[in-house]
Amino acid sequence: MTDVSPAERASLAALTPGHCVRWPEHWRAGVIVASPHSGCVYPQGFRDLSGLSAAQLRRNEDIFVDRLVAGAVEAGAPLLSARFPRSYVDVNRAPDELPQVWCDTPIKETVRAQAGIGVVPTHIGERSPIYRRLPSRADAQARLAHLYHPYHESLSGLIKASHARFGQSLLLDCHSMPGFAPMGSRRPDIILGDRFGQSCEPNTLSALRQILQSDGFSVAVNYPYAGGYVTEHYGRPHEGAEAIQVEINRDLYLNPITLAPKRGYDALVARLSGMLAQIIALRSPAALAAQ
Repeated sequence: MTDVSPAERASLAALTPGHCVRWPEHWRAGVIVASPHSGCVYPQGFRDLSGLSAAQLRRNEDIFVDRLVAGAVEAGAPLLSARFPRSYVDVNRAPDELPQVWCDTPIKETVRAQAGIGVVPTHIGERSPIYRRLPSRADAQARLAHLYHPYHESLSGLIKASHARFGQSLLLDCHSMPGFAPMGSRRPDIILGDRFGQSCEPNTLSALRQILQSDGFSVAVNYPYAGGYVTEHYGRPHEGAEAIQVEINRDLYLNPITLAPKRGYDALVARLSGMLAQIIALRSPAALAAQ
């Protein structure tokens, strides 16, 4: 880290450890729950580099999602969550989704990297620059080394442990989405993404959808969120490793102005905890043996 700036060093120190795993008292089934974008620690060094307010930076945050799905732990599944914010480094991107300025050799930039929404974002959305002055290549690479790669090592380790213990795995990668589409229509309560049938078995997606709908949630599949890098990379149903991206409508629980929980927050926690308990029960060794 000899070329890493003092401000970046301080930010990385404030974000160490970069993620946490909450383990259940008893791991009951091959289910893993993750919240990669609910990190809410914004180091002062990072904020000093940015021209955006704290509220603007939080626009990219899946606010409270780690709390919404914390019932997974009591129900019997581990919960992996990031502490660092998505605007600092985005673990739902491929590690090479960087702009040319941060790469040692010539690359073909991805569309997302060109738009500033790659693995180390430079923009909130596609129009709001995060930085007054871009971090150096050394600083960007340090974020990958100290935060991105350790997160994925933990996630890979959980999947391997699930296979060793249960012979299979189901990753529920949990996110939040704006309550309303750009044209003003309200989005469904939940959107499930399976990369258009590529990241999980059809009956797994159908079971999760049925559980949610039976509790009164409106549910859509794959549009407009089919799943990102995590779902694509870890969803290998032919190997017994399934992954589903779960998008939760923020209109269910969040005041968009104050960013505080709405009155329905506690009820939503209870409903999601019930959903997680049901899917974990369905994936238990006894339930799978009976199928």
